[in-house]
Amino acid sequence: MNKVKMAAILLIVIAFVTTIAVLPGCGEAVIIEETTAAETTAAETTAAETTAAETTAENLKDLYTYENLREMALAGQYEGEPAKDHILAFNNVLASFPFCQSVEQNIKDQWALAGGTAENLILLDMNADILKSIENFEFAASKNAEVYAQMHYDLRVVSQLAIRAESIGMYIIAVDQPVPGFPFMGVDNYGASRLTGEWAADQIEAIYGGWDNIDRVFAAYQPEGGPVMELRTFGAIDALIGRFGETADPKVEGSKTVLVDTISTTEQTQKDFADVLSAYPDDEVVVCFNVNDQGAAGMQAAAEIAGRWDSDNFLMLAQGLDDLGKQLIKNDVVDGDCAYFPELYGTYIVPAALAYMWGNPVPGFMYVDNAIVTKDNIGEYYPE
Repeated sequence: MNKVKMAAILLIVIAFVTTIAVLPGCGEAVIIEETTAAETTAAETTAAETTAAETTAENLKDLYTYENLREMALAGQYEGEPAKDHILAFNNVLASFPFCQSVEQNIKDQWALAGGTAENLILLDMNADILKSIENFEFAASKNAEVYAQMHYDLRVVSQLAIRAESIGMYIIAVDQPVPGFPFMGVDNYGASRLTGEWAADQIEAIYGGWDNIDRVFAAYQPEGGPVMELRTFGAIDALIGRFGETADPKVEGSKTVLVDTISTTEQTQKDFADVLSAYPDDEVVVCFNVNDQGAAGMQAAAEIAGRWDSDNFLMLAQGLDDLGKQLIKNDVVDGDCAYFPELYGTYIVPAALAYMWGNPVPGFMYVDNAIVTKDNIGEYYPE
């Protein structure tokens, strides 16, 4: 009997000890399972946040296309801050020119509207100096500019800068002077010049009674300006040739059209045109083509000094229409100015730069809309 009791007690003790031994193991198993679940939940949360961030970034990329950004620019209000934490550089060809000032100011305005800071907008002036333009490019590269918007005039130099840009991964937006391999923003130079010539031909017929009553056509021409300046001159001449025949072609002997080799500043054009006028002392009814407003001012000054200026007998044409051009129209110096609307250049340049920064394509060509502005319609484009 004692043995039976002893055996029973022994079994109870063994069972108790086994239970005690198992309980800590079970407790640890539960804790491990709870920890694993917490880590899984955290991992799922992190993954969800990552997915949400990726989705947001993808949504923003879809939002910040060139087309959408351009609409925002024209509306004067950007959705979000697409320029925040990005860096844009702008190389101005000659910041002292009214036209160039308008371009730069619009870029500044659009950059600020898009949430960009002044510190991240690198404004540079090459001052019509080729060596300075190279220095400006390297400075922008040293500041890690993502996009380099470049106004220039020398095709050879911009071609070299294009090679340099590709080697370091710099993205260029060419402004007014094309850059090989990069998108262009600016004027359809031949189209704008042709538009100017067509308008002039209409005036020759309507005001002067036809081509036979025109003594001379003077067309400013800047050979060192390369293809851009050539197109801005010869588009108008081609329009006259198309309307009036080969006597409007400066390459034909006996033509009424004379090329004025000059640099398109007021002072130089005045000097060069004075020399040309003296070679044609008997011409009274003349047509003058200029590639910018400064040239028109120079031609008028030369004619004034020579005692030959008559606003009724001088049909003065210009291109660009900056603040000087507006005043020349109001003063009856310029009859028709092919407007490039420089005060809107930033609405093309900044959206293009931002589209690239957000990984979206940029159109290869972004042409501005042109219009012939006269004293009769200037109020429609530039209300007082």
